[in-house]
Amino acid sequence: MWKNKLLRSFWLILLVWYTEARAQNAQLTINEAALTAGSASATPGGYNYNPGILGLLTNIMVKGNGDLNPASGPAIPLTKFTATYIKGTAIGTTVTLNTTTARSITSNLLSLLLLSGGPFTVKYEAPDLAATAWQAGTYSNTLAFSLYEILSLGAAVTPASVTLTVVVDPLMKERVAPVDIALLVNELKYFRNTILEYNNALQLQHTIPLQLGLVANTEPLGFENDAVTDPQTSVGKIQVQTGATTLRLSTTSQPLAADVPVPMGNKTNFNVRFFISPSDLIAGFMNKGNYTTKVTLQGANASYPSNTYSKTLNLTVTVNDLSELNVSTTGVTLLFQTAADYKNGVALDIPNHLQVSKTTPYDISVRTQTADFSGTGQTNSGVSFPVSILELGLVEGQSVVNTINALSTTDQLLVSGAPPVVDRFLNIRYRIPSSQTHYLINKPAGTYTASVIYTLTAH
Repeated sequence: MWKNKLLRSFWLILLVWYTEARAQNAQLTINEAALTAGSASATPGGYNYNPGILGLLTNIMVKGNGDLNPASGPAIPLTKFTATYIKGTAIGTTVTLNTTTARSITSNLLSLLLLSGGPFTVKYEAPDLAATAWQAGTYSNTLAFSLYEILSLGAAVTPASVTLTVVVDPLMKERVAPVDIALLVNELKYFRNTILEYNNALQLQHTIPLQLGLVANTEPLGFENDAVTDPQTSVGKIQVQTGATTLRLSTTSQPLAADVPVPMGNKTNFNVRFFISPSDLIAGFMNKGNYTTKVTLQGANASYPSNTYSKTLNLTVTVNDLSELNVSTTGVTLLFQTAADYKNGVALDIPNHLQVSKTTPYDISVRTQTADFSGTGQTNSGVSFPVSILELGLVEGQSVVNTINALSTTDQLLVSGAPPVVDRFLNIRYRIPSSQTHYLINKPAGTYTASVIYTLTAH
């Protein structure tokens, strides 16, 4: 009778060891939080080791049956994931999963703890998310668990197969924010030979391919300057470049970057370059003032209508009050050499004598520093005659220049109320008419000089 009782107890023990807990399939979720943290993990329970009658130096092994496959598209290599055995406070070896060789998740020291058998958990982890391009979708495959036994009888690990699933959430988030665009025209070089530009950095974190578009919110540009009429400058005078794509701003959305793939690390950096060429600056931005609009950057994927990106930025082109006046030569000589010169007078046309640039309507005035021409040589020192005999004015065919009939030390308007301009060249005629040559008669031969001063001012 004692023998029968012992036998019943023994079989009862066997039944206890073979009672399986229900193992959970592992699911890792790659979402915004995981991508920010740089890793994702899951630690399902329900695994069980049964040492059988005798189990010594037994190792639990794991091997993948293939890479993780999505419904469509490329698979995720199984080697992107690790597995770690956990039983209470005992933690086994972290191994990289693979499809070729079963790897032990228990060390030889831990195998001694397996003598008692029982439940355990496995931590599955994607430890380095930055090393992979995680594209939205659900990926899965099975893992096979087995035992490596030196000495055992009836030992088993359950379940023998589990499914590892990775769910990558659709995501499109801003990580580096672009800023308002400020294009400042503070030098005339931008009208001549230098492109005015502003580079704007944008970084998007995304698990879906995307198209980056751009649209201007108004046409034409707004204009702020009460002193002049709104020039009605088109937003199309401003160009935008990203990579190999260059376009002109429009109130119709246009693609800046099409079919942007999901990159390794799931972060795409865009440099959005806003620029205005010298020719467009001259055509649309000659007037001092602020030219404004708003532009909206748009990220989208038609397959994921709920995952979009939109950022509206202020765009301002500021043209400062700029002015420049150059004289082609600092010396002008009128020669009286013959009787005909005294009879008819003398004139000299100097082409491109004045070069003017001004971003507001402007005036050019002229005067002399002294009231007289003064002799500069030994024979005519101290001899003078009035500067009023000199006439200044336009060359034939040039209507913008007024004629100054008699120069004086008082400013007189040579140009009045001319519109903003860059590098306008003016031809100037210097003339002493026949009606004034009598001031020169009986004067000693020699050179007589006076300084002529040109002044550029706002109208």
